[in-house]
Amino acid sequence: MRDLLDVKGASGAVYRFSRLREGSPLSAMGGNYVYAREKAGVLELVYAAETENLLREAQTKWAGAVEAHGAQHLFTRLNISERVRKHENEDILAVVTPSMNEPAAKPARRKTSD
Repeated sequence: MRDLLDVKGASGAVYRFSRLREGSPLSAMGGNYVYAREKAGVLELVYAAETENLLREAQTKWAGAVEAHGAQHLFTRLNISERVRKHENEDILAVVTPSMNEPAAKPARRKTSD
């Protein structure tokens, strides 16, 4: 299993995540994180999110992700800037819709009268 995961956002930027190894502690810093499962040798994102404290929040949905979505790996990306974290997460979710993430809401279409 590889320890690094590169995820390409809609902007073309590539975000590098590091796999949390068993027994390694999570950082209390802010960052982005993804849950992934391996399918036919390819890592598929199950969940993508950002948080101000990886230690406190990155594993809150882990048990459900494993049980309901087959998550196998947790990858993190340290990033203390809230604005940048949110932008990166939005950029990633503009390309992929992990099974645990809500699909992005599409703007309502206005009716036009003829």
